[in-house]
Amino acid sequence: MKKANLDYLNNLLFFTKESLRQWEKNENTLSFNIKYWTKKELIIPLKKGKYILKSRFEKEENKDLYLEYLANKIYEPSYISGEYMMSKYNLLTETVYGISSITTRKTKTFKNKLGRFNYYSLTPRLFFGFEVAEFYSASIMVAKKPKAILDYLYLRFFKNALISEKSIEELRINWENLNKKEFEDLEKYAGIAKNKRIIEVISIIKKKYYD
Repeated sequence: MKKANLDYLNNLLFFTKESLRQWEKNENTLSFNIKYWTKKELIIPLKKGKYILKSRFEKEENKDLYLEYLANKIYEPSYISGEYMMSKYNLLTETVYGISSITTRKTKTFKNKLGRFNYYSLTPRLFFGFEVAEFYSASIMVAKKPKAILDYLYLRFFKNALISEKSIEELRINWENLNKKEFEDLEKYAGIAKNKRIIEVISIIKKKYYD
């Protein structure tokens, strides 16, 4: 397989090892080429078997959307949520590093040249509350504002974390950026979660910020 064949991938947002088999059938040769192109920084491995062209990423004007699209693709099924989306919604006062996502698969983290991609496992019945954003002809699944908060609270308080007014204050969430209608949606989502600890957390938040 020749380096020139990579030019055919310029229009792809990402590609897999399988995508390259149309030019190189020999497994050993293909694996060698992938290692070589990675070393030469022509391609960037996202995870085993999934890659992007470095030149394609560098020319992209909206790199944030590109990274969000890739976050959906690195580990499927998943949607972007939690701290990352809360930061985008101006709900967090602190800087967030990496992209956080929800998945129905096991919790996992991937690190590559583009950054850190964190995936947190939730039961399939909580895999909802997201919407679809467009990126060229592709789509990106991102949590709605109330669901991003619910996912964040669920992961933090689901087990043994202390639930109190103080512990909620220490989250430093900008509740003024979640209006009453959005909070009502958060309450509704908490009801679907059917977890006593999360319902208690939401009750404290309601009394402190929305009554």
